[in-house]
Amino acid sequence: MSKVMTGDSGFRAVAELCSHRQPSDIDYLERALATGLTGTSLIVLEFEQAITAIYGVPHVVAVSSGAAAVMAALKGFDWSPGQEVIVSPTCPICTVLPLLEHGLVPVFCDVRPNSFGLCPDDLARLISPKTCVIIEVPMWGYPVAVDETQRIAAEHRIPLVLDLAHAHMASLRGRYLAHYGDVACFSTHDCKFMSTGEGGFVMSQHEAVASRVRSYTRFGNLDGKSPGINLKMGGLQAALGVARAPLLKQHLAIRQGHRQKLKALLDNAHFRELPVTPGGSPSGYALLLQAIGHDGRDLVRHQVSHGIPSDIRKYDNRPLYEYPLLAKYSRHCPNATSLLRSLTTIPLHPDLCEDDLVHIAHVLNRYRPESIEHAYA
Repeated sequence: MSKVMTGDSGFRAVAELCSHRQPSDIDYLERALATGLTGTSLIVLEFEQAITAIYGVPHVVAVSSGAAAVMAALKGFDWSPGQEVIVSPTCPICTVLPLLEHGLVPVFCDVRPNSFGLCPDDLARLISPKTCVIIEVPMWGYPVAVDETQRIAAEHRIPLVLDLAHAHMASLRGRYLAHYGDVACFSTHDCKFMSTGEGGFVMSQHEAVASRVRSYTRFGNLDGKSPGINLKMGGLQAALGVARAPLLKQHLAIRQGHRQKLKALLDNAHFRELPVTPGGSPSGYALLLQAIGHDGRDLVRHQVSHGIPSDIRKYDNRPLYEYPLLAKYSRHCPNATSLLRSLTTIPLHPDLCEDDLVHIAHVLNRYRPESIEHAYA
């Protein structure tokens, strides 16, 4: 439940995150303490098996973070330093930093209009003999047209990696997004849909790919033949994962319910929900609102001033090539620029109560743009 400030201002602060703590956490943590805390302990295997049971993907490798998941996933395929990875500039920098660590070159592909999904026309233009991997990154729980990207990747025999740090339980045409990639990466950081504090996992339909990923997270299995580092998830984190994994579907239902309730309460012609990809089912990680005909930062400022947090305010989302570290990879991506400056996020987590949703709707329905002439597109 959100905190209500009781001073003269009547200010209400909506909680940015929910508590993931469950009564069974302590029991599983005690089991981990009794049976082993390393990344090869039985509790880690139990966590991997729990994720397999939920998603129906046979091979899961638990790792120490979402970035570690991307780092390890890339080692499931053959490539050489200097080769190129196609990715959108709308993704978190956490997705791209592992590419640089591997000596790979990010090539920024524009997105579809009003979507975080790779534009198929731009993607086709960018594929070259240097391309070794394509990465799709759905954001804030909204599915993208990964089936189309999968088709293009398969035609060119290029592996498709899905960074689903924001897309636990999101689906397209009745299938979890993870089923569309050669490998999928997840984060279980405390701010994500599911929390182990720090952590993540990699999943794949392909045993050979998963075996290579696991080997890389375990120092190349210490055989002196394959490279690797230690990216394993520890036993304590895995214990929390085992305790909390059974609640994923319950959390999905609550978040999706909050999304539907809030949409029914909202009535303001100055914004809309970001269009949902046909056949897609958002997970409710957040509600994405898109300013119409003006700069979405006006909307961000309005909600934050009334106690409603926004990831856009927190991270100042902009195309990644605008950051100094990635400036040399700059490429004109007009849809990406337009998209990122049109959006704000609204929390939908399970700790929100009915009063929170009513408050959010009341604040947003009173919104009027500060300067309509500063259009984003």
